[in-house]
Amino acid sequence: MVGPGRTLLLKLRGPWLFDGEERFPSLGGMSARIQIGDFEELGRGLVIDGTVQLTEAVDALYTTALVFPAALSARSRRRWLVVGGGDGPTAREALRFRDTGSVRLVDISRTVVERTQELIPSFWSGCQHDPRLEIIHRDAGEVLRDMADRGDQVDVILYDLSDPGSEECNPSFDSAADHMYTEEAFRLAARCLSPGGVFAAQLAELSIVRSEDHCRYRRALKRVFRHVHSYRTFVEPFGLAESFIVASNDEGEWNPSRGDSASQRLSALYTGDFREVWSAPWHEQLFALPPSLVGRLH
Repeated sequence: MVGPGRTLLLKLRGPWLFDGEERFPSLGGMSARIQIGDFEELGRGLVIDGTVQLTEAVDALYTTALVFPAALSARSRRRWLVVGGGDGPTAREALRFRDTGSVRLVDISRTVVERTQELIPSFWSGCQHDPRLEIIHRDAGEVLRDMADRGDQVDVILYDLSDPGSEECNPSFDSAADHMYTEEAFRLAARCLSPGGVFAAQLAELSIVRSEDHCRYRRALKRVFRHVHSYRTFVEPFGLAESFIVASNDEGEWNPSRGDSASQRLSALYTGDFREVWSAPWHEQLFALPPSLVGRLH
């Protein structure tokens, strides 16, 4: 059942394994309810404020959709910044690229990080012990500003945040990530990218029914980045076509949708087994949108 806020109610198998609340003083005392449980069809998963963030069954689908297009279109993957992503999979995938030198994961929630490491170990696959990974528990906006002020740049920035408050779906909902989806925050992110660096974000639903939120964030990103490409994939526990944007200020021609070059680069650069989750046709279809949606985007 999907409610007005696109919150999918899944059938739990047994009681919650964890059910707690965390407050964030640096965000004005905002709080989040964090739950972890086993679901009948989708495996163990993380729920924040009643909304499914990720489950074991769709981890590979969602996480590679966020990580691979950015990684494969960047000039370098040496330095990464993961904004959010405290459940682990995005950092795990970044660390599987051969040329990764460091990954900074900035997530304000200690509870999400600690409890997923304890209760959903497949999300992390032990990467929390990799010396290349640094986990920072601060407001990501403050981290971006500090990096920009001191000229600290990375090659790939990934937004793996909870969805911002939605004007279309749930206008009364305030998210701890709202301030990260502003043009000011996008400009800070752009300043933190090296030449040829790539920014990618999970955004909002992109469908015939709902597209305005995505289009609004895309317009803001277009004012910041020279190249902006939208794509999407259907994620079952979300109950919607989840959208993403990949962007860059690369001065040359830049087309992240080409599946042939992406497949070749992935084979050369990635140390994990991607055969069941990625291929050239799959890569290209992510970027293939209905003409009516393309018209809305442009």
